[in-house]
Amino acid sequence: MATKKRNPSSARYFKTSSIKEENGLQFTRRLFVMRHGERCDFAFGKQWVARSFDEKGNYTQADLNLPVSLIPRDSQNDFLKDSPLTELGMFQARSTGQALRRADVDIKHVYSSPSFRCVQTAQNVIDGMQSNAKICIEPSAFEWCGWYKNGMPSWLSPAYLSSHGYRVNAEHKPLMEAKDLKHDETVPEYYDRCHKLVQHILKLHEEDGGDILIVAHAGSLDTFTRQLCGKKIRTSQEMHQILCNFTYCCLCCLAYYTKPGKWLLTNPPIPTLQEFDWKVLL
Repeated sequence: MATKKRNPSSARYFKTSSIKEENGLQFTRRLFVMRHGERCDFAFGKQWVARSFDEKGNYTQADLNLPVSLIPRDSQNDFLKDSPLTELGMFQARSTGQALRRADVDIKHVYSSPSFRCVQTAQNVIDGMQSNAKICIEPSAFEWCGWYKNGMPSWLSPAYLSSHGYRVNAEHKPLMEAKDLKHDETVPEYYDRCHKLVQHILKLHEEDGGDILIVAHAGSLDTFTRQLCGKKIRTSQEMHQILCNFTYCCLCCLAYYTKPGKWLLTNPPIPTLQEFDWKVLL
């Protein structure tokens, strides 16, 4: 007799989770998807690296919104494709974490794209929450590879980030290795990659409960949630049209409601940042 596969969206999935209530509807836990904070290259242009490093590779804060200090890298040019956050970006992320803490949100599991700006965002959210959660880095959470036809970024390893004070789980085994990302992937493949990852994350934590946070990119708020909510993926044109709506550190929230027994987008439990309207995802 064939064994029936468990559905991560089923009620059984939440057997150990506490029941909560919102507007008369019961839910078991929530999934938060968040974009990273303000990035240096978008705020200052690619020339910020040339302005900030001398001929010997020494870094100096050339503007108060540039980082006070930077993590050592093999080459300063690595920051061109893998930008850090600005000081404002780190403030945005910490403020979000502080708001989550005030709202008594119980985020136990944090996942991040390997992009440095996403790891920094996740770190500052954790700091703001005053949480002991660790960051699990997932290459599958990276943005659409179609924007990187001339070469992918060089990412810092989890072990290296951990050794430099980032709350990263260096022992985490990702669903996909960075080398397996397809440089020529289509938009439907991008949606499929993110959907497989979120299903994997939900199944991975089916017994231990707690809310989940994924920190990634602008399009991630749609690519991680759309199929989970039973909607059709967007076309390439549709995806590009909605990207302008996603502000830095914008956040969306899904809850698994016991009735009707599925994931639904719902109002986040904290105020918006830069007037982001999550209903653009509907």
